[in-house]
Parts: sequence; C-alpha cells; structure tokens
Amino acid sequence: MLFGKPSILKEYAGLARQLEEGERRPPQHERPRSVTDKGFASFATSGVQAVFEAFEYFGTLMNRQVSDPWTIEETSDTLVKDIRSDSPELGRTYRVYYNGVRMGRLQVTEGVTADGLGKDIEWHREHRSAYVILELDNLRFVPYDDVLSMVSTVELLVGVFDDNDLARARAKSSAAAALTGYLWEVMRAGDEYVPPFEHRVDGPYDLLKITTDHWKERGIDPFERWDGDRSL
Repeated sequence: MLFGKPSILKEYAGLARQLEEGERRPPQHERPRSVTDKGFASFATSGVQAVFEAFEYFGTLMNRQVSDPWTIEETSDTLVKDIRSDSPELGRTYRVYYNGVRMGRLQVTEGVTADGLGKDIEWHREHRSAYVILELDNLRFVPYDDVLSMVSTVELLVGVFDDNDLARARAKSSAAAALTGYLWEVMRAGDEYVPPFEHRVDGPYDLLKITTDHWKERGIDPFERWDGDRSL
C-alpha cells in the first residue's frame, strides 16, 4: 500500500498505521437549519436554495454507499470556500473521515446551468444542477478500492442516472480516470511531499433525487431511522 523513499515512509508511518488499523468514526452531523444559517443571505440564489433543499439526505446516502472505513459528516457551515470565484457561495459542507482520521471535506453548491440566472426556485428544481467538490489529504495511504468507492459514489449520486448499469459504469470510469491523474502527481512529487486530491463534479443529481423522493414518499427520515448513517 505504501510506496516512496524510506524518509517519506518514516515520516508518515504513524498516519499510515492509523488509517490501516483505526476504527470507523460514526457521523456526528451538525445539520444547518437553512442555507443562510450563518449569514450571507444576499448570496442565497434560487439555485443555491434548490440544491440545499435537494441535498438534505446527501450525507446519509454517501454513508450508505461508500466502503466501510469512510464516514461523511455534515457540518453547520453553509459557506462553500475556494471554488469558482472570490465571492462567497452557499451550500452544504461535510467532513470526511477514514477509519477515524480526518481526511478532508465535501462541498455542495449550485451548478452551472445555462439560462438559470434570475429563474425562481421551481425552475431550478426542474432543471437540476449541483456542483460538488471533494478534497482529500494523504490519499496515497488509502487502498485503491476504498478510494474508488468514495470518488465513484460522488460521481454516481451527482451525475446522470439514465440506466443503472450504465450510470454505475460511467461513475466508476470517471473515478478511475481521476485517480490515475492523482497517481501521476504522486509519482511526480516523489519523496518531496504527499499531494492533496481534488475532484469536482457538476450534474443533475438524478439518483440522489430518486432516493430522496422514495424515502419521503414512504415517510422515512434517515436521521431518525439510521442517525444519518448506514443501517446496522
């Protein structure tokens, strides 16, 4: 699982051991009451409000789809940072853990939708578009199958879900391509440092909506039933 010169192996030995042998952390969600819970009301566009509403159960669904060591935990912070402009953007934010180790974050805001400027929330509910950023540190010390599970799940939930087998194959292919690019950067860095990983997805979140609608139609609140986690 580990590769590189002895010095970098020694420097990260403790972290690598904790990632490999640690215990999974159950999520402790801090659900924001609204998209403007922390201010910046003027930036809460109709598109942002539609995405915030649609992604209410995103953290739970991620926890139910990814491989066992991962934990996705929503935070109360609705300020999405460091993405497409210097202006504040709003949405939902999540901490990401692997076997109890804080690895990075997920951020969700409105996507880039043609002709969406000035449209009301109903328009954005119909013309769905979300922008999701996954940022992870120290990924080179995590097994490939687990990393593939995380990245492909984001792709699957956010992307087009026109056919089950096709959508899953497409998500896995996109994730594998992103990880190949990351591997290249790891090899380029050599013994200098451990590069961070960043992956961005813009899509209509079809499967997320399908699952959320299914739960709501049947009166299922995943936070009440499963504490926003996978079922035991």
